[in-house]
Amino acid sequence: MLGFAAHHLEVPGLYYDEVIQATPASEFLREGGRPLQIPGARNTWLFGGWFPVMTQAYMGALKSQALIPAFAAFGATRETLRLTTLLWSLAGLMLAMLWAREVLGLPVALLAGALVALDPSFVWVSRHDWGSFALGFLCRGGGLALVTSGWRRPSRARLAAGGLLLGLGLYNKIDFAVFLAAAGLALLIAAPRTVGAALGRCRDRLLCVAAGLALGAAPLLVALRGALSATRALLSGPSAGVCGWSEKLHTLAVTLDGSYFQRLMLAGGSFERLPQADAAGSPFLAVFLLSELALGARVLRAARAGRPLRAETFVLVTAIVTALGLLLTPRAARVHHALNLYPFPQLVVASVAVALWRARERSISLVARGLAVAGVAAALAGSLVVNARTLDTIRASGGKGRWSGAVEALAAELDGVPGAAAVSLDWGFHAQLRFTKPELELEEPIWALRRQRLGVGPIWSRDGTPQHLYLVQLPEYEVFDAGTSFLEAVRRLPMGSALIRTHEDSAGDPAFLSVRFARPHQLVYRRG
Repeated sequence: MLGFAAHHLEVPGLYYDEVIQATPASEFLREGGRPLQIPGARNTWLFGGWFPVMTQAYMGALKSQALIPAFAAFGATRETLRLTTLLWSLAGLMLAMLWAREVLGLPVALLAGALVALDPSFVWVSRHDWGSFALGFLCRGGGLALVTSGWRRPSRARLAAGGLLLGLGLYNKIDFAVFLAAAGLALLIAAPRTVGAALGRCRDRLLCVAAGLALGAAPLLVALRGALSATRALLSGPSAGVCGWSEKLHTLAVTLDGSYFQRLMLAGGSFERLPQADAAGSPFLAVFLLSELALGARVLRAARAGRPLRAETFVLVTAIVTALGLLLTPRAARVHHALNLYPFPQLVVASVAVALWRARERSISLVARGLAVAGVAAALAGSLVVNARTLDTIRASGGKGRWSGAVEALAAELDGVPGAAAVSLDWGFHAQLRFTKPELELEEPIWALRRQRLGVGPIWSRDGTPQHLYLVQLPEYEVFDAGTSFLEAVRRLPMGSALIRTHEDSAGDPAFLSVRFARPHQLVYRRG
């Protein structure tokens, strides 16, 4: 995994969602640092800096908090950021493998670990972490390992620590609840006696888990009302109709075949344009679907024979119910949502492969072993090929559109220019600029513009000088439409009133636009 993902950490350029939680960590350490100011963000003054508590109403600031020691030790750079999230994912994988060894045996744990470690979606999202996937995966693997070993020993300390990690996973991002609900239902189906014992004579163990979970999730639970209100507002907004089942199914498919990240690179970091980007995937998706059917048949056959396969049932049901839960979750249509499934698809494949290898009937053992080897080899080889192609795409392009290095090049250009100020009139600029050059004068009015468009905010206006640079996305990368309205107004002005400049990526292709006015001016936004 590190052989692919730890190389060329300097490309592509930083992405807005990649640094949205890194910026609060760097600002906490910077003298005169400022708190994150986007809807739902919460900070508290602590140890001489603004300590992040919530990133958004539905996302805690656990990633920001965990990045503070790494940035303090090695500097707030893109290389530190990307290598740190990679190591978080590897730690989560190690913990998930320890749990798998506990419940499914060492061969399944090793095989599933190899499948996850080379899975392209896992590799590249771990390196360019957004949606705070890496920490959520670490909490998932650690929570499963500690709760399982603590229940079997028994150990109240391990149970509480496992519950704490699961709670921190929920605090990290509210969609972690989908996995928790799926795992709870799977446990009820696979091991009803264990659940009965937890509610009866083993209530003290259950209370240890519950106390740890409540403690870890406490900051999010306090803000839960705000999170639900924000979700309702989002669903009632003008984009409420997007993210249907077809988009979610496509996301699940290209996440599991490993082509998601390369498609996103080719689409210039635009999730909206991702379905139009073409990239070859690995056979893992097909291997997983066939393995799911095979494991389902094996589980049912064992249940009828009175020898239930509890661990395999838990893995199978968790994978299926998590996928269904994601399909039912509003707007859960991105790769970091789909990765809530991991490592369960890989555990399904590994469980079936090991069972085929251990087939006892001589007449079918050779065929079974051949199928197991062929399926696993195809999945691993396909992942290696996709990883190599993805790395080539990153190196060759240096990043396109929203994921180019052009924003950071602009930051370097503005550095040291007296009175220079950058005003982001669309999503995708401000976080990178602030992380790269926090001393610049920066403004991101897009949230105020969006509130006005929804009819809940005042008319936005600002006075500017020729030193103010207004940043606008190209139409194909646009998120909010204020930039388009702004450009239309600028183009109606007399010749020479403003300069519209195209900023290019490393390959010379357009990345975004900027506008500079020739004289002092006032902008007023009256949409809504």
